[in-house]
Amino acid sequence: MRAVLGTGMLAFAAVALTAVTMAASPDDDLLPSEQQRLKEAQTTYNGGTKSGSALNMVAVGQASLEDRGFNADVFAHKGFAYVGRWGFFDPSHPAFCPSDGGIAVIDVRNPANPAQVADLRNEGASVEDVAVYTANSGPLAGHDIAAVGVQYCAAFRTSPSADGHRGLDLWDVTNPGDPVRLSHFDTGCCTRGFHELEIGGQGTRTYVFASLPFAERHESDGVTLRDRQGRGEVWIVDVTDPRQPVLVSTFGVRKDLGLDPDRIGQGCFPSTFGHGVDPSEDGKLLFVSYFDGGFISLDISNPRNPRLLDQFVYAVNEDGDAHSTSYDDVRKLLFAADEDFCKTGPGIVPGWGYLRIIDASNPRNLVQIGAFKTPHSLGLSDPGAGDYVIHNPLVVGTDVYISWYTDGVRVVDASNPTAPVEVANFVPPAGKQPIKPSQRNVLTNTTQIWGVVVDPETGLVYGSDMNTGLWILRRTDR
Repeated sequence: MRAVLGTGMLAFAAVALTAVTMAASPDDDLLPSEQQRLKEAQTTYNGGTKSGSALNMVAVGQASLEDRGFNADVFAHKGFAYVGRWGFFDPSHPAFCPSDGGIAVIDVRNPANPAQVADLRNEGASVEDVAVYTANSGPLAGHDIAAVGVQYCAAFRTSPSADGHRGLDLWDVTNPGDPVRLSHFDTGCCTRGFHELEIGGQGTRTYVFASLPFAERHESDGVTLRDRQGRGEVWIVDVTDPRQPVLVSTFGVRKDLGLDPDRIGQGCFPSTFGHGVDPSEDGKLLFVSYFDGGFISLDISNPRNPRLLDQFVYAVNEDGDAHSTSYDDVRKLLFAADEDFCKTGPGIVPGWGYLRIIDASNPRNLVQIGAFKTPHSLGLSDPGAGDYVIHNPLVVGTDVYISWYTDGVRVVDASNPTAPVEVANFVPPAGKQPIKPSQRNVLTNTTQIWGVVVDPETGLVYGSDMNTGLWILRRTDR
């Protein structure tokens, strides 16, 4: 499953040898998942599973979020859920760039009757990822802070109107019904902004770890870089004072390893860029999902100087698409997701993306020891319209909670990481993408679970569906 090589530099070079050249296209700014949605909008689907199903899980509540649609990731903190809203620009589908709604703040203290109480807005932006934490130091110690990834959602990447619409928003949500925007950290011209982020820290310092996809790609002239300052695609931002976020460092394969991400890729969506970021609890390791570049481990004991430790490399007959991870700090295991939408392709192992279990006890030697696939993700039959591909994993104890798009929420017992077993799942009924009454349906009307999180206080599970909103679930096998 991986090439064991002497250094991370050699590992990336090995991928480059089997790479394909990626030509520019009108969708050059779109992530593979967005290209998939665009493809679905241009396709007529018949059939598909529309009714829900469940194993050892029941729904105790649901919030449609005013049928706004395009719901993204979910986070839970102190009795409130936070659900993002995504979008991107495509001239033939203006509804792909919603102009209203941001991070929905939902009171879930009565899970049977969830109620939205606020929005964390950034008009003209896609705000799909959010993390909320209680500041443990700094001038706002004790305050609850929401960190929101902001991506520009409009026609031209270089437009001056993009200022303020790409990077990071920080909000004081100590009173969730009356949020206060504290600051905006702008990543500058000419990327779309932060895609995924996580919160971590060392001692009294608090950091946002975030990805800035395509920052190291060239513009169409083949000379100018997307990020005009030549920075990488993995960013560490000090938010100890959330009113004044400060860039600490960046890491990128071009900047730090001298490699060309424009020429590294494999499978149906040949692309290499920083995507998911996942810090260890002690803030000394950072795992980065680098799409076709695989899963990499970084030493960030000195946050100002991230150092490459190792890279998990895909086999040449795999589609790649390293999307996100969840790190088990106790057992030193990395639960890793491939967002592979390509069920079949020439020279590629058939099937959708799935969960890999990687032994990271030695972060200089990442080794896969297990895997989990749903029956649909095997791709042996076509159950109809839908995306039976893994999205985000979350490890809680020895269980892994997974958002799996059309396969809903899955729960896997990984107490034996070499032989994980599914113990629960919930697939909500399908719902049409609402958008606006005047707009035709633009997304496939099947279940599309984007994110999943577990409330540490209640044990309730929250799943966000792109079409139908927030689902509040309870396990019945405990």
